[in-house]
Amino acid sequence: MPAPAAVLAPTRLILVRHGQTAHNLERRMQGHVDAPLDDTGHEQVRKLARHLHALGVRDPVIHSSDLQRAAATAEALHAALGGSLHRHRDLREIGLGEWEGQLYAEIETAHPELYGRFWDGDPVCCAPGGETPQECGDRVLRHLEQHWPVPGQTVIIVSHGIAVGAALARLLGLDYQQTFRERSLLHLNTAYSVLTLDPRTREVQNTLLAQSGHLNG
Repeated sequence: MPAPAAVLAPTRLILVRHGQTAHNLERRMQGHVDAPLDDTGHEQVRKLARHLHALGVRDPVIHSSDLQRAAATAEALHAALGGSLHRHRDLREIGLGEWEGQLYAEIETAHPELYGRFWDGDPVCCAPGGETPQECGDRVLRHLEQHWPVPGQTVIIVSHGIAVGAALARLLGLDYQQTFRERSLLHLNTAYSVLTLDPRTREVQNTLLAQSGHLNG
């Protein structure tokens, strides 16, 4: 009889949304606008770092969007958890073109139909000059496939709200528009999801989605 295959330690993928910015608080579209964390955002990040440390996360490989709100979130996690830190343009938020920096209310008044489609989760709807949620999800997914965790490794992805939700929908084989309407993959600032993965097949074995309890503790 052939020898049984060696048992490989599962891999773990943690997807994190960045901390709060003034644009979040003011309800302004961000996209590729490089807004920094505000004071609340920095405190949220400290809470997340302590929480993940208490859960036993150690020496992860951290990949972050290069926008400073995500980069600062990733730097705090790196300081608390160790491991390595890498910044990538591919992990940026969805590009929002002409809408970037504008108030939600302003956009709704100027482009009511397009605004309604976008916030209904239409995966092929985009702001003028921007990209679609489908394109954003594809971009982030390509990055994940190129930097997939090896057996026993934890990879943390620090990105943005729509980017995280679109990538998760693809990874879990879910309909993006349905998850958007249900807000089932909605990540508050510094909320995170954990996917435990089969190291050979990349099959998702277990999920913990859109966790934000650390913000209340």
